[in-house]
Amino acid sequence: MISVAELDQQTELLISTLATMHDAQVGAPSLLPGWSRGHVLAHIDGNARGLARLARWARDGNRRDMYISPEVREGDIQLHSSRSLRQHQHAITQSAREFADEFVLLSADQLTTEVELRNGRLVKAKGLLKLRLQEVAIHHLDLDLVGTFGPDQWPAAMVDQLLPEVARDFQDRGEPSVGRLKSTDGIEYEIDPSSKIEVTGSAPQLLAWLLGRSDGSDLVCTGAVALPAVPSWR
Repeated sequence: MISVAELDQQTELLISTLATMHDAQVGAPSLLPGWSRGHVLAHIDGNARGLARLARWARDGNRRDMYISPEVREGDIQLHSSRSLRQHQHAITQSAREFADEFVLLSADQLTTEVELRNGRLVKAKGLLKLRLQEVAIHHLDLDLVGTFGPDQWPAAMVDQLLPEVARDFQDRGEPSVGRLKSTDGIEYEIDPSSKIEVTGSAPQLLAWLLGRSDGSDLVCTGAVALPAVPSWR
């Protein structure tokens, strides 16, 4: 089960990475097409504030949208992407604290209250912790700062929950053209029964590849000369 301590740890790792950066790196490209590192950092900040609003909704019963509108969300990311490194550090630290403070106030009953994400999907408030952890951990990798952070530093609890979820979604879609994923911990995931391709690696390596955060060079592929292309997850 994902814990608050794991989110705190991942947040600290992100803040530590920011401490190694300099301003010129903020405007450089990230792993996300069309987004600079500044865009990624602005998104991480805005996501915390949006999830904090949903936690407040669960606590007091007053509906709050995660974002005012899709247009405002996109506009804020564009606007805030140009912040200085120090401004990004301050914003991410403050918004992370805002979410943590709101989430910890939720009672056992309130944690089961359903709230609506920006895409219309309903989740129980307790699921906000998992969503925030994924945002911090995955987008940390999107900063594409070699030697500072890698999938092997993702929390095991997050990988254990997310890898089967991603594999199941791709199985439902029948893509990518991979017959089976084999994790070195002994767990297997069937994707496309008609394909003879098998891909083997550690759970974090497999997840990073499926999420488009790795080229899969650390994986072993059998049944094909090269790994098949992986479509966007969500």
